[in-house]
Amino acid sequence: YLREILIDSNLNVGTFTSPYIVSFNERITYNKNFISDELIIKYTNEIISKYQELEEKGIELPGFFSIVTLMCFMYFRDVKPDVVILEVGIGGLLDCTNVITPLVSIISNVSYDHMNLLGNTLSEIAYNKLGIVKENIPLVTISNDEINDLIINTCKNKNSELILVNKNDIINPIVEIGETKFSYKDYNVTLRMSGLYQCENASIVIESCVILNKYFNISKQNVINGLNNTFWPGRLEVIRKEPFIIIDGAHNIDGICRLHEFIKTLKNYNITLCMAISSNKETFKMIREIEQDVNKIIFTSFNYKRSEDYNLLYEYSNHPLKEKCEDVLELVNRSLENKDCNNIWIFCGSLYFVSEIRKIFK
Repeated sequence: YLREILIDSNLNVGTFTSPYIVSFNERITYNKNFISDELIIKYTNEIISKYQELEEKGIELPGFFSIVTLMCFMYFRDVKPDVVILEVGIGGLLDCTNVITPLVSIISNVSYDHMNLLGNTLSEIAYNKLGIVKENIPLVTISNDEINDLIINTCKNKNSELILVNKNDIINPIVEIGETKFSYKDYNVTLRMSGLYQCENASIVIESCVILNKYFNISKQNVINGLNNTFWPGRLEVIRKEPFIIIDGAHNIDGICRLHEFIKTLKNYNITLCMAISSNKETFKMIREIEQDVNKIIFTSFNYKRSEDYNLLYEYSNHPLKEKCEDVLELVNRSLENKDCNNIWIFCGSLYFVSEIRKIFK
C-alpha cells in the first residue's frame, strides 16, 4: 500500500521485502521493477570478495539474510530512490535490517510466529518487534489491549510519537471476493485485496502517510489511489473466477484466523481447502482453526525441505471429509475440473506452497 501511494505521489520508491512469491528478485525492487539477475550476481560477488578479509580478522561470515540485506543496501546506494520501504526479516530488535534510522516505524500487527526466536508470549514477541522503535522517530501500529502498555512505555522511553490505530474507527467494512470497502476517519476506501485485516493494514498506512507528509507531498487522492491500485500476490488472490480458485499465504495461527474470518463471509459456497504447512509452525492449532467452516479439507506437501508430512497433517484433522494427496498437480487439475459456480477451492498454509501453486496456474 505504501509503495503504491508513494509512487502515485511521483516519488521513486525502493522496497525490500521477504519472502517472495513470484521470484527471488521481487525481494528488492525499484518502482515495482525487480532487481536484475546481473545485479544480484554483481553485488553477491562484491560481498564474497570480502570473505577472506573477514576471516583474517576473525569476523563471522554473514548468513543468507544478511547477504540479501546488504545487497539491497548496495542496490539502493546505486539507484538512489527518493524513499525506501524496508521490511524486517524476523522480529526487529536483532534483525540485520535494524541498523537504519527510518522516517517512521510501522508494526502491522503482533501475533504468534517464530516463537523459537522471538519468545512464547505476545509480550515477548512484541518486545522484539518494538526493537525497531528509534529515539524521536514516530511509531504507527494497531491497538492491541494485551500489549498496549508495552507499546506506550516503549515509545515514552524512546521519546517517540505513537499513533495507535483504533479498530473502532474502521467503519462499514464490506468484504467480497477480490474487493474490500470501508471508511476510516474521512477516507472512503476501495481495495483490490480481500479480507477484514486489509482494512487494518490500510488504516495503518493512512496514518503513516500523515507522518510522511512532513517530508513528501502526499495528497489525500494519492492515498486513495495508492490503496486502490495495490495488488499483492498470494494474499487471498483470485487466480481463477470460473470456478473460483483462491490462494492465500496464511502460514501462522494469526494468518489462518484471518483466512477463517474471510471464509465465514463466503455464504452459499461449498469450500474445498487444500493445505500444506511448514514443519516449524503450529500445525495442529492451524488445522483445527481453519477446518471449522469448510466443506472438505485436503492435505498435501510442497517441494521444500521444511514442508510438513501431509500424513501427519491428515492425522491432526477432525474434519469428516478429509483427504490426503501427494501430487500437487493432481489437486490443481481437480480444482480446474470443478465447473460448479457454487464451489470455491482455496490453497493455503504456506507462502512456499502458494508460490508453487501460483506458478502452475500462471
